[in-house]
Amino acid sequence: MKLLLENWRKYLAEEEKPKVNIFLDMDGVLVDFMTAVKNHIISVYPLDPQEVHPNSKSSRKVLSKLQDLGLSDEQVDELYDAAEEVWVAGGTYKPEEKLMSRYLLKSLINNKDLWLSMNKLEGADTLVDKAFELADEVFVLTAQVDDISVEAKKEWIAGHFPQINPQNVNVDRDKGGRLRSLIDAGVVAESDLNILIDDRQKFLDSFQRAGGLGIQYDFRSPQSAISELDKLVGTDL
Repeated sequence: MKLLLENWRKYLAEEEKPKVNIFLDMDGVLVDFMTAVKNHIISVYPLDPQEVHPNSKSSRKVLSKLQDLGLSDEQVDELYDAAEEVWVAGGTYKPEEKLMSRYLLKSLINNKDLWLSMNKLEGADTLVDKAFELADEVFVLTAQVDDISVEAKKEWIAGHFPQINPQNVNVDRDKGGRLRSLIDAGVVAESDLNILIDDRQKFLDSFQRAGGLGIQYDFRSPQSAISELDKLVGTDL
């Protein structure tokens, strides 16, 4: 009788466990976005803007202004890193950093080859394996730049992480809004443990305002996010 009661309590406890859904950002979490874009900008920096952007006057203008700074490869590298730091943290750009940030976006527009050329970040395989170990469902939730980037991001995931269901790949700049739409559609539930792993605070804030949980990711120390994920799932289950 005692064993029967213990097994029944165990069954009830298991029934009460919320479903775990882990949402993974791409750029800066799974994808080595920064290295690819930085190397691309360094490679085109000395070139004729007309040659680099034959179909975009605005892109030519931004590249020309960046070239007017007269930077060496090392200085382009340093300026990119400074702009990236502000971009991730969501701070205020200095004028030269803002210019670099503008050209970063221009370099990505209508550039499927650049998106597809990006490598996996070190630690990405471990993170995805951990997500599949802990979650009932693994999703991708990543922001787009343009329609070409939506297509390219889905192709990239299919090529590098085929274990992720293509239907679970969400490309949306409004990450909180996408979570709400998935809840409304019954794909996930509000009572589920919905966790976003992302490197950018503004996307984490959006997701959390929609009722999810967030873990900020730093590719330089992936184990800290994995440990936090273990603790979060273990604490709440």
